[in-house]
Amino acid sequence: MIIALTVNSVDRTEDILVDSILKNDIINQEKDSLKFRVLKYADEGFTPEINQEVELQIDAEVEFAGVIVEVKKSIQSSQIVQYDVVCLDYTYTLDRKLVLERYDDKTVAYIIDDILTTYATGFTDTNVNCATEIKTMSFNRLTVSACIDKLAKTVGYSWYVDYDKDIHFFPKNQNAAPFTITDINGNYIQNTLSVKDDLSQLRNTIIIRGSEERASERTEEYVADGTQVQFNLANKYPEMPVVVVNGSTSSVGIDFLTAEDDADCFWSYAEKYVRFKATTMPASTEVVAITGEPLFPIIVKVLDGASVAEYGTYEFFKEDKSIKSREEAINYAQAQLTAYKDGVVEGGFTTDQSGLKSGQILLINSTLLGVNETFLIQSVEFRVVAEDKGEWRVSLATMRTMGILQVLQDLIAFREIREFDPDNLLELIQSSDEMSATDALLASTSWVITSSPYYWWPVSGDGAETPEMKWNFFKWSDVA
Repeated sequence: MIIALTVNSVDRTEDILVDSILKNDIINQEKDSLKFRVLKYADEGFTPEINQEVELQIDAEVEFAGVIVEVKKSIQSSQIVQYDVVCLDYTYTLDRKLVLERYDDKTVAYIIDDILTTYATGFTDTNVNCATEIKTMSFNRLTVSACIDKLAKTVGYSWYVDYDKDIHFFPKNQNAAPFTITDINGNYIQNTLSVKDDLSQLRNTIIIRGSEERASERTEEYVADGTQVQFNLANKYPEMPVVVVNGSTSSVGIDFLTAEDDADCFWSYAEKYVRFKATTMPASTEVVAITGEPLFPIIVKVLDGASVAEYGTYEFFKEDKSIKSREEAINYAQAQLTAYKDGVVEGGFTTDQSGLKSGQILLINSTLLGVNETFLIQSVEFRVVAEDKGEWRVSLATMRTMGILQVLQDLIAFREIREFDPDNLLELIQSSDEMSATDALLASTSWVITSSPYYWWPVSGDGAETPEMKWNFFKWSDVA
């Protein structure tokens, strides 16, 4: 294994304590980090500084690229200074500007491209391919990475910045690892592979509360008492209902928005009532009929009988206002069951094979462990264990949760996505102006002061410049 580390394109491998190199790759959009140590003798050698660009290569393949963000200096002896260096990948430099934008009827790919063009020059989006259209989305002074993360969560994707400053934006279950793990293929170091079953997240009874769904049209009827002006409704209507009093249709306005003279009665969506005016109040025994398509809350409960029989009932509740129908809620609940009805599985191993990255999907097929399942790589830690040898420690989580992600992606494909933040930005720009002027008067100019206040000026009779001083309406002068 050949290890090479450059700083600002200069090879500094000989200046680094190689066994101090530690690289951490955390899942997807989290910033990768690199740490290393430098010892400098007297005034000789390399001095690391913040904002320098760093690249680590393993066998000519880039393992890390980014910038120095922290340098800790300490004196080890009268001749030796130690530098402990922390670097972050290019996600760090992606976030130098804040995004203030709103997009209507644009695809995710278009939005990312526009944000990079405007706020993050030097970054590319070659590996962004998402044609999902966003009806409305705004970014209110968010960092670029926060904007991309917001889009990723909206459409069920993952993303990261590679070491060439290119954005990768992809479905969570479509990023395969370069190799698999079996008992005999040698892709992990002996005695390091472990898999753990965990029931702490067991869920076998899923309750989902979504938004609200329209019901069939229905009519509420009330008998007036001759004094009642407000009729509280049993149902919430998404649109203005039809109001009929004793067989005659009344004109309806929106309470607090429609002028009093413009309607017979007024409807409130939030408070669920219809209010009449004193002049249009229904008479005693008149029937008030209110008709519309009411909204009702979406609540579903789905359980897995086999899991309940084996482990007992473990309930899980989730509220998601983006779910707009009972069918969506049922699909989501079933996906949760698929993922968690038998608990979760976690694992890990150490390998001397490069190429693994967090967010990749890895197949483990081990007869000895009784495991044949796909896992999501949560983190990869690279450590140098000898001058020419390194190891990657890999943390895993079960891929059963991909059922949930697939359901979400399918729902999103047929859903109108809206996210709107109406805040306005008042932007103040500082500026500075300077101006200078010069006046010159000839010494021969004759001046006569006839009234107060008085000023310094040459006023002597012989032409000599004799100073006078003004003080309010008094003066001092040596002029006779």
